Amino acid sequence: MNEILVQIIFGWPFIALSLLISVIGNIFNRAWMVLLGALLIMPFSYYLNGTPRFSGFALLLPIFQAGAAWAVKEENETWSWLMLAPTVSVILWLLLVTAITNP
Repeated sequence: MNEILVQIIFGWPFIALSLLISVIGNIFNRAWMVLLGALLIMPFSYYLNGTPRFSGFALLLPIFQAGAAWAVKEENETWSWLMLAPTVSVILWLLLVTAITNP
């Protein structure tokens, strides 16, 4: 049971949920939803920080999402999407690499 819970929290279910909540919050101008997405991405970004490719940068992903929440609160749509872009691009890149290496 614990192994499944760890896989859910550090794996794709929380990653997808975080991204979905953040994008919905960004579309409907709900800063609290984007901030919730930042909280949900924290375990994954901590795990990703352990890899050599993303060491240091991965810990910035929740900070970027918190910045997107602040931009949503200030009603600055352009900056909110720009602050959300690093998280989206890292997740999409990892999804692509995972799909290629595990057909």
